Amino acid sequence: STGDELIPAGVEINSGQIYESNSHAIASLVERMGCEAIRLESLPDSLEELRKTFDSLTEYDAIITSGGVSMGDWDLVRKLMEDEGNIHFWRMKVRPGGPPLFGTWKGTPLIGLPGNPVSSQVVFHILVAPWIQHSLQTHPELGPSLSDKVRVHLKNPLRGAPSKLCLRRIKISTEGNDLVAESHTHQGSGNLHSMVAHNGLTLLPPDTDGKVGDVIDALWLR
Repeated sequence: STGDELIPAGVEINSGQIYESNSHAIASLVERMGCEAIRLESLPDSLEELRKTFDSLTEYDAIITSGGVSMGDWDLVRKLMEDEGNIHFWRMKVRPGGPPLFGTWKGTPLIGLPGNPVSSQVVFHILVAPWIQHSLQTHPELGPSLSDKVRVHLKNPLRGAPSKLCLRRIKISTEGNDLVAESHTHQGSGNLHSMVAHNGLTLLPPDTDGKVGDVIDALWLR
C-alpha cells in the first residue's frame, strides 16, 4: 500500500491518518488462491521509495500495489509506471474500482489496485483472480477460484452506473430453487463492513438499473 496518510493497526491515529488494511486483505485473497503472498509495510508518497521497492521485487512472479493509480498529483505508482515502467492498460469502466493499472516493471507483472478498501477488493475479484487463474493455466472449474458466476432474482431495486459495469455488493441466499439477492448497506468504497455483510457482486450492465424481480448476473463470492 502507498500513501503518507497510512499507519499500521495498533498505532494511535491522528487527524488526516487512516489505518492501512488493504495489504492484509489482498494478501489473504492471494493466499486463498493457493499462492504465496509476501506482504510489505506501507510506503510513503515518494518516487524514490517506490522505485527502490519495485526494483527489489523483480524476482517475484508479480507485484500488487494499492493506492497511487488515479489522476492526482500524488498518484505516484501511475506516474512512475508511466515514466519508467510499461503500462498495458489503465482504468476500467467499472464502479467501484475505476482506475486500476496493469503493466510490467523491468519484466515483472505489476497490478496497481485502487486505494479505497472496497475498490481494491472488488478489482481483485474481477481482474486479479482471473489473471492468477490464467497464469497458473488452471481450468476455471477445477483451479483456484474466489467466485462463481450465477443468476439471481433481485429482492430490492438497485441503481446501476452510467456508462460503467456496476459491481454492487449484495447478499445472496436461496429461496426454494432460486438464488435471490438483496442489498441495504451503504455502498461507499471505504465501507469495509459492506464486504463482510455481503457475499456477492452484481454484474449490472452500463446504464442499467435493477428492478424487484429482475434476474441478473452476479458473482457469488466464496
